[in-house]
Order: sequence, then C-alpha cells, then structure tokens
Amino acid sequence: MKQKLLMLAALSTFALGSYAVGDMAVLDDSLGLSPVSVFADPAPAAFEYRDLDPKVAGILPRSWEDAPPQIPHRAEKYMPVNAKMNKCLECHEEPGKIGKKEKGKPTPMSEAHYVKSDKGELSISNKHYVCTLCHAPQVDVAPIMANTF
Repeated sequence: MKQKLLMLAALSTFALGSYAVGDMAVLDDSLGLSPVSVFADPAPAAFEYRDLDPKVAGILPRSWEDAPPQIPHRAEKYMPVNAKMNKCLECHEEPGKIGKKEKGKPTPMSEAHYVKSDKGELSISNKHYVCTLCHAPQVDVAPIMANTF
C-alpha cells in the first residue's frame, strides 16, 4: 500500500511540474551567446590578413597564457599542410635553435614539437605536424565576443 501511495505521489508531482513548465516559452533571441535572434544572419566585419614579409612581421600578444603563437604573416602561399608537404618546416624546423629567437629570423619551433629518437636525435612529432591545427594567421580585429578567459 505504501509503495502505491508513494508511486501515486511521485506521478502527481511529475504531472503538475510538467504542466507548470509547459507554458514557459524560450524566445529565439535569448538562445546562445549572441544578443540577436538565432534566425538573424549578421555579416562579420571585413578584415585583411597582415601583408608583411615574414622576416619583418611583428607578433601580436597572446590571448591567454600558453596560447599558441599566431602566424605573423600571410599563410596562403604556405598551404595546404598535408602529409606530403609542410612549407612551414622549411623556415621553422631548426632543432639546434630551440629557445633561441633571433631578431629578423624565423621563430624556431618549441621543443614540445619534437620527439627524440633512440639515438637522441630530434625529429618533428607527427601530432604537431599540421601547424594550422593550433596556429592561425594574425588579424587585428575587434573580438565578436569579449574574452573573459
């Protein structure tokens, strides 16, 4: 008897609760992070990538500590990066210069991008081979959403 009464009470509570929530509508402009309707199609602001020679391009500050550095030059001519070709390595793969940035020279990849062989030689790690998975060309535009990270 107690089980039936408990079950009836639980079902009644569920039924009353679902009835109360049923009338609450969610407006389309209150979904997500954007302050506009989900059906709006706002155009992003126009921008251009920095058109600097890689040897003279400066760097933008990182968005957060330990963020991967952004690419300080146009990257179209170095793409695509795939298993057969990675033009980024032509300038940035210098294991002997790890941690030794020289002014006017390409930034060498960090030690985290390499693996040591049994002979102690450094070679590029396959998990860091596709640079554009973490690194992106720099564009100086206002953020769409404020960064509170």
